[in-house]
Amino acid sequence: MRKPETKWKKTTTMEDLAMEGYAAMGAVLRHGENVLVVGCESFGYHAAVYELVETPQETGLGDVECRIGLVEAAEEVFKDGGHAMEWCLKKIGRLG
Repeated sequence: MRKPETKWKKTTTMEDLAMEGYAAMGAVLRHGENVLVVGCESFGYHAAVYELVETPQETGLGDVECRIGLVEAAEEVFKDGGHAMEWCLKKIGRLG
């Protein structure tokens, strides 16, 4: 399967990812200290896992405004958003 065309930012925020369309055509979800991101491309779905770089307690900002750092991005493209999210959950140890 093709590699995703997406160039994941090394550091960003949940808000920026949502504004780039990931929330509308996929998902941007906080899961504990991680943020799971799924996006849609013309030929399938891609996925990435981020982790919090700063917290609302440190900054006084909301979750979506805090910086997050890229942990890992999938090198494969998935047939649907559910399989892309499954990859994310496996990466953070929530699925076998």
